[in-house]
Amino acid sequence: MRSFIAALCATAFLSVAGPAFADTAGLVRGTITAGGKPAQGAVVTLRGEGTSLSATTGPDGTFSLGRVPFGRYTLLAHHAGNVDFTEPVDVQSGSIVSLPIDLGLRTIGRTQAGLVKGPAANPVSVNSVGRAQLATLPQNQSLDRVIETFPGIVRFSYDEPVAHGFHGLTYELDGVPLPVGTTSNFSEVIDPRTIDSLEVFTGAFPAEFGGSRQGAVVNIISHRQNLSARAEGSLTAGIGSYGDAQTSLAESFTLGRTRLFLNANEERTNRGIDSPTFDPIHDHSNQSNQFFRTITNVGAHDTLSFDASNNDATFQIPINTNSADPNDPLSVPPGTDDVQHEYDNIFNLVYTSNAANGNAFTQIVPWYRYDRVRYLGDVPNDLAGGLDGLRQDRHSNFEGLRLSHFHVFGPNAIKAGVDESVENFAGNESITYQPSDANGVPGAPQVFTDNATQRGSQFGAYIEDKWTPTNYVSVQAGLRYDHSTGYVGGSRLSPRIEVNGQLDPQDVLHGYFGRLYAAPFLEDTRKAAVLLGGDNAAGALPAYNLQPENDSYYEFGLAHTFAPGARATINFWKRDVTNVLDTTQLANTPIFAVFNNTIGIAKGVEGRVDARWRNGDSLFFSTQFSASKAGGISGSTFLFPPDTNPSDITLGPEDHDQTFSADLGYTKRFGADRQFFATIEPQYGTGYPIQFQNGEGRLPPFLTFDASVGRDAARGSKPALGFTADFQNFTNTHYLLKVNNGFNTTQWGEGFRADIRLTAPF
Repeated sequence: MRSFIAALCATAFLSVAGPAFADTAGLVRGTITAGGKPAQGAVVTLRGEGTSLSATTGPDGTFSLGRVPFGRYTLLAHHAGNVDFTEPVDVQSGSIVSLPIDLGLRTIGRTQAGLVKGPAANPVSVNSVGRAQLATLPQNQSLDRVIETFPGIVRFSYDEPVAHGFHGLTYELDGVPLPVGTTSNFSEVIDPRTIDSLEVFTGAFPAEFGGSRQGAVVNIISHRQNLSARAEGSLTAGIGSYGDAQTSLAESFTLGRTRLFLNANEERTNRGIDSPTFDPIHDHSNQSNQFFRTITNVGAHDTLSFDASNNDATFQIPINTNSADPNDPLSVPPGTDDVQHEYDNIFNLVYTSNAANGNAFTQIVPWYRYDRVRYLGDVPNDLAGGLDGLRQDRHSNFEGLRLSHFHVFGPNAIKAGVDESVENFAGNESITYQPSDANGVPGAPQVFTDNATQRGSQFGAYIEDKWTPTNYVSVQAGLRYDHSTGYVGGSRLSPRIEVNGQLDPQDVLHGYFGRLYAAPFLEDTRKAAVLLGGDNAAGALPAYNLQPENDSYYEFGLAHTFAPGARATINFWKRDVTNVLDTTQLANTPIFAVFNNTIGIAKGVEGRVDARWRNGDSLFFSTQFSASKAGGISGSTFLFPPDTNPSDITLGPEDHDQTFSADLGYTKRFGADRQFFATIEPQYGTGYPIQFQNGEGRLPPFLTFDASVGRDAARGSKPALGFTADFQNFTNTHYLLKVNNGFNTTQWGEGFRADIRLTAPF
């Protein structure tokens, strides 16, 4: 903690010298000509996502807008005596949007302007959703469910998103790393009511991302600065099925050069997590979170932003009281009370120094995260039901520092940086179990303990260059080095290369290869829950023998633009993995624990159609066809030694392997000022394997329908209440996510759920 405070002080002293945006931005640049000659003094304005940026062209007709946060914008180019030019522009993190614009001569009734955005503008495997679209999604109260609308990502049990065949997503909040351990797998990473917009990399990972499991990278912007906006806020209250009740407060205002944001959310429900029974029993939860953000302009080009977050959550653990349940033989007496408490805090400071010409920036980012998980098992009742009883208290804190610099040199955009963090972990854990003798007679209860403290570190350094030699080809090449210590130590040098070629104004061909390295967080590493008191008690096997995961990832795809604001992508991908960091449940609890598979293979094809029209209507369609297999169980929870001979390993389907899935969403805007909306969203999945890595049998397929209707809250001279009514799985289709398979409990997807919320602006 002392090193984090020192870093904060150092950053504060540096901030004595633009827009204040976190490192979730791209670059928009170009040349404007009129009649074939440079258009000096043309004004270029980029508006959208609550942001407005502008630049003026120089004598050579060029302009550059640096650090444009990802999202969808409208570009306006104005030059006296010529036709104004407008066009939708999509910007993604790290993208370079090149805009050669010829305004032509003013003509009557039509424009002669033309635009080529360049191959580096829209990577095939990167997609985003803005706040306008977020507000209309039926599942927008859950970050996980929003992420699961993207291609290559499927919904698994406890709403865990599984990306490209394996567990583990990397999160970035306002350009700052957000480590997420499996010990806090129930509560939201960050409350979606705090999110302005997000984007998801399902592939083509730049070298700046790495060090942790990377099925996908989720980039989140919590709030965007708008110093011209007045003070405004809203209060939301809602009720719904399963005893749902929630309140939410959001407020923002300007104080000098600083914009301040505050969010506070409270929620309770009688169905907190997926249940082992058709109807949830003993499944209450309460969640509370507060988020505070400031963005300050501290000079003509420099900015300072600060985030602080606090989350508290309590979950009852759903139970099965029917010992004759054909889907789950695990049962406990009625009234058994296992409870999990989750706490986490986040603090970060981002100092950004932008070059005056928009072609360079430097960032210094100290950050801190604390998390704690307490599992209070009802040990006597668990043992009476023939199950193990668990009690744990595990907590860790992270202290991190990120340094990065970006600079454009003609056709080259070079970025280099360093990420370093230290994790301090301490945990107490005990599993009480009742062994039986050779005749099956239960003996006296025994206790298996895992009390530990450990310090570990992660270091990453990278350099990457996005080279755009022509308007038709871009190459992004990067090299990353990762090193980790702790229970799991290791290092790797990972090359990454991406090539995009523009076949014509509508089509971009894409290819990528990259190596990835990941080590588990300390709080995810446990002793055995399988060989309780066995050979490990005598020290015959190591307590912690996890290995870092190493991936080789390939993809090849095509992006096609149908019209401004509408595009489709298709992407073929493959992931070869050694020492897969997989997860299973700890004892009979819903807590995930990490182990290794010696090898894993995942491959598939994914597609996305995304269209957003000027009138506010939108449509998306995400689909995937894939297979994910692994084998050679070892490490941590399973104290089986690794099998180092791949020829001895039989690959079996992962329990989250879903062959085909599809998600379609359409939103229609209507009414005066189009303040009303209606959304329909069906989802289909072919079902998960019945047995984990053992056979090809599958659970039945499922088709569900969600819908949402509402009205935006209105401010101004005619303020009006806003409302949203969400209807999830309105056909009440109950379906199995898992059945008891030796490692995992049975879990059902939820049935019909309805929620209504009223929002009062102020």
